[in-house]
Amino acid sequence: MMKRFALATLACVALLAVSACTKAVLKPAPAISVPAGISQAQVKKSIVSALEGRKWTLDKIEDGTILSTLHLRDHTATIRITYNTQAVNITYLRSTNLEYSQRGSTRYIHRNYNGWINYLEQDITRNLQNLSATQSD
Repeated sequence: MMKRFALATLACVALLAVSACTKAVLKPAPAISVPAGISQAQVKKSIVSALEGRKWTLDKIEDGTILSTLHLRDHTATIRITYNTQAVNITYLRSTNLEYSQRGSTRYIHRNYNGWINYLEQDITRNLQNLSATQSD
């Protein structure tokens, strides 16, 4: 009887450890600075290019705001990107099957989400820097 209890406890601990490994703190994306001399239309083009390159869908495009969703198998993540000639900001809106939860003021999500946003930030930054370099030539 004691052996079964120990095995059941061990199984529960293992399940908790595995489920905890898939979640991470949802990190707010830092603002991306726009180099001087880049127009709002160019900022938009840089963002759209990065989104399309990473297979995000363009759900809604308005002046200064883009809503976009990433669909991977049965997972989705929807973000809002606001932009102007000074900065680009990425904000988490909602998701499905990404284990999103909130405890107090701390938000958690599947660990891959932060990586997806990081890659998107890098691509947007690179696109803006390339634009800036071509304009200064």
